Amino acid sequence: MKIMLYVGVTTFCLLTILYVIFRSAIIGNYEMMENNDTQQGMKRILYSYFDEYRNLGAITINYAGWDDTYRFVMRHPVPGEDDPYLAVNYTDSLFESSRLNVALLLNNRNEVYFAKAYDYASHKRLPYPGPFVDALLTRYSSLLPGANPASRKVGLILLKGRPIIVAAFPILTSNNEGPVHGTLVFARDVDAEFTRYLSEKADTELTIEPVSHPAALPGDTGKIRGPGHQDFPYWTRTEPNAIRGYALLPDIRGEPAIMLQYTMPRELSVQAQRDNRFYMAFFLVSGLLFYLLVNFVLQRFVFSRMNRVKSGMKTIQAEQDFSLRIPEIGNDEFTRLEKSFNRMMSSLEFAQQEIRYQNEHDSLTGLANRKAFFLKVKRLVYAGAVNRSQFAVLYIDLDHFKRVNDGMGHQAGDSLLQQAAVRLERCLGEGDFLYRLGGDEFCAVVPVRADSREIDDLAVKITNALAVPYDLDGRSINTSASVGICLFPDHGIDAEGLLLRADAAMLDVKENGKGHHRWFSADIERQRTRKWSIERLLKHALQKDELRLVFQPKWDLPSDRILGVEALLRWTNPELGAVSPCEFIPAAESTGLIHEIGEWVIRAACRQYLAWRTDEPGLSLVVAVNVSGIQLLEPDFVRRIGRIVEEENMDPRCLELEVTETFAIENFEEVSDVLVRLRSMGFTISIDDFGAGYSSMKYICELPVQCMKIDKALVECLSEDVRHQIVVAKLIEMAHRLELAVVAEGVETREQLDFLRSYGCDQVQGYFIGRPMPADQVLGVKIP
Repeated sequence: MKIMLYVGVTTFCLLTILYVIFRSAIIGNYEMMENNDTQQGMKRILYSYFDEYRNLGAITINYAGWDDTYRFVMRHPVPGEDDPYLAVNYTDSLFESSRLNVALLLNNRNEVYFAKAYDYASHKRLPYPGPFVDALLTRYSSLLPGANPASRKVGLILLKGRPIIVAAFPILTSNNEGPVHGTLVFARDVDAEFTRYLSEKADTELTIEPVSHPAALPGDTGKIRGPGHQDFPYWTRTEPNAIRGYALLPDIRGEPAIMLQYTMPRELSVQAQRDNRFYMAFFLVSGLLFYLLVNFVLQRFVFSRMNRVKSGMKTIQAEQDFSLRIPEIGNDEFTRLEKSFNRMMSSLEFAQQEIRYQNEHDSLTGLANRKAFFLKVKRLVYAGAVNRSQFAVLYIDLDHFKRVNDGMGHQAGDSLLQQAAVRLERCLGEGDFLYRLGGDEFCAVVPVRADSREIDDLAVKITNALAVPYDLDGRSINTSASVGICLFPDHGIDAEGLLLRADAAMLDVKENGKGHHRWFSADIERQRTRKWSIERLLKHALQKDELRLVFQPKWDLPSDRILGVEALLRWTNPELGAVSPCEFIPAAESTGLIHEIGEWVIRAACRQYLAWRTDEPGLSLVVAVNVSGIQLLEPDFVRRIGRIVEEENMDPRCLELEVTETFAIENFEEVSDVLVRLRSMGFTISIDDFGAGYSSMKYICELPVQCMKIDKALVECLSEDVRHQIVVAKLIEMAHRLELAVVAEGVETREQLDFLRSYGCDQVQGYFIGRPMPADQVLGVKIP
């Protein structure tokens, strides 16, 4: 082994030295000359290419500086294509002789007076160049000179990956005087015909390719100087028979647009390489003969043993079985090598088993993981297609797990997951499979042996087992589980689809009370699709002006007139139609759009109030706006709402902010501080939906509110239920003693109104007073 290594290294070093000397002395010089020739060839191409810019500009300035052109774009209406000026000056022969593909006349308002596309190579007129005009007016609008008579631009644009040279000159009189009355645009496609013409002009073979998207430049990219001392990215690629030079040229906006490629044959270096290979072959043959002689001597003593070890290694590699071993024979260096290799294989076999286990199992619970789930379901799907068998996927999610994890720490959360995994395993039977997908999410795959009712029984068994209190470091913790179920093949025919639908069913359980199970259904799919559509379309509702405010009047009972309105948000989408606030407000809160939409509502309410004040200067009115709890908890909310009323010149005392009772009490500490700051700025604070949530007197006493709105659930039964009458009467009395104004919601009958008037209620709102209505109808509302 060592002898052959020495021989090989010595021979290699000698051949390498000879190769380096020959290459540096001859081939290196040839390659340097070829690289220089390639660069000069690219420079010729660049000069020829930019000469096309000057040529196109010269043609454009001739036509842009005619008095006839100047007068033509001043005419109204836009002349037809049979106009004498167009018929004489923009003939097919002009496009063929000047190699033009597009001619375009625009006035100062960017109205198209004339547009013609022509293929001068095939001598035929093309359809109206709409995409070209659109790109020029939008993406490449910087080409248009506007009112600047000195603005003359020639550059490159990309239209759907098609490079085009464009010259845009202001239309002036023949004396080069203004004012500018439009723009003349001539364009020439950088196509195969253009490339052929440029190749003939530069006397070289050339290809031009558009750059569809920005790409990283090669590490050896340099610069090449073109006309006007302008530098462009330049690099070369050396191939056995040619050297290819590349130059990257930008479009009019400075973004990479086209790549020029110039190929130069390597005649000198190719011949030198042939000579070099001949001499190297001679030395290689000599070295090979020497190697064969030494190999013949050593084969019987060294290589036979080596080949046996090598053969054993190849067998292990081919079988991919780390349990195989190389037979140990003799007591020499190769025997010790075989023993070492076998010990290594034993270690690898153990490590492979450990890695395979870890790769398909969860380290915390010991259950199979998500990867194992997909592998198993894939096999079950294949078997089900053959045997027409069914199986169910149960998606199990622990409710309120985050509270345990955040409140008691991750160690307690891990203990809860481990105990839950043990309970789930006990619920399942033989042939059932359990997986931990991640976090607090588990999944069970259960064959359907009789009918789907057994799956319902299993789901109930799981929810009951997981609802039993957990012992976490001596503390008893109660939680529950939500289970979503789907069935193969009724609800899906692949692992991804089944898991997605079981997850959708589980989320539906989460949204409807938690702690039970539900099968996937078409209704759930429709709800999920609609929710996704609402979230997707709501992102553009403001930009598309789809949101609007309606106003529901609040009738002041002591003065018998309108003293307030509640601004209510409405959304009508072309695709979804009228969307209920009960649908799109939660979507706005979950996606974070509530901040932007909430600001829009406050601004719109302020502007409408000021519009009412303009129509009736003596108007005394307070506009109420619902504020989402998510907005209140935003750190910058107070400053932002203050900035809005300042920008809109709105008196904060005329703006009432309504906060729901449930949210205010659940987040009492954070909300209380924010409400104090808002009240100090002059805003009226109202607690909304009072009586529908906690109705805690303690919190009502401590919250800095000035108004209490009684929930319509208490008002709607006033005429039928004496208990409701007593409760509402006491609420009004209590609020007045706390110096709070009282507004009753949901008043729909005269009888309800009379009850509330007799109890001393301050204001009422509801369908009896007026439904939510456009702003122009509010001030005319009267009680029937």
